[in-house]
Amino acid sequence: MYIARQAQNINADIARNWSSWNFGQEGLSCTEEELQAAIEKCVENDSPLWISGFELWGNEITNSDIRELYSGYWVLVDDRFTGSIAGTELKAETLQQAIAEAKGADFWGDGVRINCEESTLVYSEAELHIFEV
Repeated sequence: MYIARQAQNINADIARNWSSWNFGQEGLSCTEEELQAAIEKCVENDSPLWISGFELWGNEITNSDIRELYSGYWVLVDDRFTGSIAGTELKAETLQQAIAEAKGADFWGDGVRINCEESTLVYSEAELHIFEV
């Protein structure tokens, strides 16, 4: 089976082996100390924390898995993909078919799991990457 992923830094994605909600968008740019202070303030003042396109309140904030996606940039981890990254399943049976299909694929939506420890990156071109599972 082939799974495609659109990513700017696939090597970091593979090493990390987890995905964020909202394709890494709408994260928080701050230090870890600033993040912790913001979390504490939101919980204490019963106000929301806005991260990765989600408005979190109270226990949602403290029970959320927030991690550093890139240096100084924090996101909400998509718990459906813990221990894997997300991608788009392809119907192709060969790598050449997968490449053609991936070039026209829609990368929005829920996606499927790519466990980087159990798959092989077999193709990369710009931001398009194909794994064989």
